[in-house]
Amino acid sequence: MMKMLYSAEAIAGRVKDLADTLNRSFKGEKAIHTVVTMNGAHMFAADLCRQLNVPQVLHFTGGSYFQGAIKQEIAMNPETLPTNFNLAPVLVIEDILDSGNGIRRLRQILAERGAGPITVVALFKRVGSPAIAEHAAFSLPKELFVVGYGLDMDGRYRELPAIYTFETTITGGQQGIC
Repeated sequence: MMKMLYSAEAIAGRVKDLADTLNRSFKGEKAIHTVVTMNGAHMFAADLCRQLNVPQVLHFTGGSYFQGAIKQEIAMNPETLPTNFNLAPVLVIEDILDSGNGIRRLRQILAERGAGPITVVALFKRVGSPAIAEHAAFSLPKELFVVGYGLDMDGRYRELPAIYTFETTITGGQQGIC
């Protein structure tokens, strides 16, 4: 059974708050590069980008998770990014910051390609995550698996306007349920 964690209205409110903050940060910029990292970030990115008052060049790395031999790995295609950002500001939009490995590698790639200031904004940052984000809409306990608002379980539930968790992940904390 699914339980709503954040309503569509709560999400919209946080997106507006983040957009207001980013609009102040990017005020006066001619343009920024916006990099959407994970497939699950697409709804968050669309809502956030439409509220920004600065021209943007959008890039999608097409990232997704896949099961590696030992652990989950992140598949991201850096070839979708420019070879030179010419010191322009870069806004990175992420769905969930967990281990921080993916965002750390992306920051390195962006810096190697001449990015100006890099700002990371995430829909969620897991509690205890070592990942560095300048902004996060919400924090997420380690034991919760979430779906909706672009986030999925085996490709399902992305279309839901709110964010949900499964009761079993709250009460049992069992891995593999989702």
